[in-house]
Amino acid sequence: MLKKVMIKKIFTVFVICLIQTISSQETILTFNNILKTSLSDVKDVVPIVNEETGDIAFFVADAKNVYGYKFDENFKLKGKISSEEKSRKYKILIGSSASNSDSYRVFLTNKNQDKFSSILFSFKDGVTTSKEFLLSRSETFIQTVQFNNQFYLISGAKERNQLFIYSFDNEGNPKRNFTNISALRFIDYNGKNKNLLSLLIKGENIKKFEENTPNSIELTSEQRKMYVRDGSVLFTLDHHKMFTQVLKINLKSFQASSFQFKKPLLGKKAKRTNSYLNGENVFTVAATNEKFTVEILDFKTGNLIKEYSASKNDSITFKNTPIMQDGGMYSAYRELGKTKRFLRRITKGHTGISARKVNSQYHLVIGGYIVQKTNGGMMMPFGGIAIGSIGAATVFFNPAQIAFNSFTNNKATRIESLLDENFNHIKGEIKENAFDKMKALKSNNKGSTVFKYKDYYIKTSYKSFSKDFTFKKFRD
Repeated sequence: MLKKVMIKKIFTVFVICLIQTISSQETILTFNNILKTSLSDVKDVVPIVNEETGDIAFFVADAKNVYGYKFDENFKLKGKISSEEKSRKYKILIGSSASNSDSYRVFLTNKNQDKFSSILFSFKDGVTTSKEFLLSRSETFIQTVQFNNQFYLISGAKERNQLFIYSFDNEGNPKRNFTNISALRFIDYNGKNKNLLSLLIKGENIKKFEENTPNSIELTSEQRKMYVRDGSVLFTLDHHKMFTQVLKINLKSFQASSFQFKKPLLGKKAKRTNSYLNGENVFTVAATNEKFTVEILDFKTGNLIKEYSASKNDSITFKNTPIMQDGGMYSAYRELGKTKRFLRRITKGHTGISARKVNSQYHLVIGGYIVQKTNGGMMMPFGGIAIGSIGAATVFFNPAQIAFNSFTNNKATRIESLLDENFNHIKGEIKENAFDKMKALKSNNKGSTVFKYKDYYIKTSYKSFSKDFTFKKFRD
């Protein structure tokens, strides 16, 4: 009898969870990939949002061709185009642009990131054209920016400590704009003067972060981050324990400025420190085996607004969740009871903090992660996302897709907190975000991607046997 009751309870919980999952998603579009006549598999998909009109250009690539579909903001099909303009040597998507003439341009680079190409898709004329371009031999490709339907490429000459921003006209011709950084001072982790380009150009590419998009600890623990807002690019550098260094570049004038934010005093002794930008605020964290401190600063002045801290023998009074550990070799999820275990884990690997503003509340995630070994003994840091022929979700394009894919098998430990608009801690349950709601639909299908549209997210899926695409809408 007891067994039947337990089975009934489990079934009831399952049904409730299923209903909640279904109700959290809304199918907003289904269409057939009618242009595709070959039998080859879909390799990648590229969503491009026209920020002025709300139109979505959705490109589908197989081994030979690229198929494009354009939808208006009501998800009505307004155009389609097919092309064979796809060079095999350009395999990495780095960005896109949209024009008022109903055309979209996709920018790509090769594996070595030293040669570049763009493909123009004109829905108005029904034609595609491609254009190649190079950087000078002394330059290294750093990152890209998409803002107000325009595409910008950032490069630098490390030996000469020079920074360049490339802009592009409607024909895809590049214009190199020199950004003067000669008067800006940056320091290394020892506090000694350091050339900026040696900080920007390292082994791994700098990750991009979108305003209020959910991000994993694996991403937010990065010491170099890039943000785009209010017509400017912001690079934050967190290799120094006591300061977050910021480089700001105006995308109209291409003028650069720099400034610093102080981290908690605990940073002098800290094993790990980091920061995160959100709106007009800077969120910083410093942690040792004995204590951790979170400080919230005013972005304009650098003044301290609020501080929270806890020692290893204290309970963390400002958390809204247990101390949670995800991933690992033996257990996908577990809860840690003591603060000292939290501190031990977040200082052993990489430490990060993130903040999102949702419905007039700030949602903070504080924690760290340790890189895990696979069964073959190989280390698997974040970044091993497959690169396809066109439209692969790399660190250069579609930050929402990168954020969604960033929840890996690394052992991540975290707490989550809710703060009101004055940054006072408030009680309450942490609600599922849009990515949580679409986890059940996570797929390695090449026709699957996630992108931000207006104030919500769209998750796509593809059925190869029927050639049908489905767009589902998810909100926080």
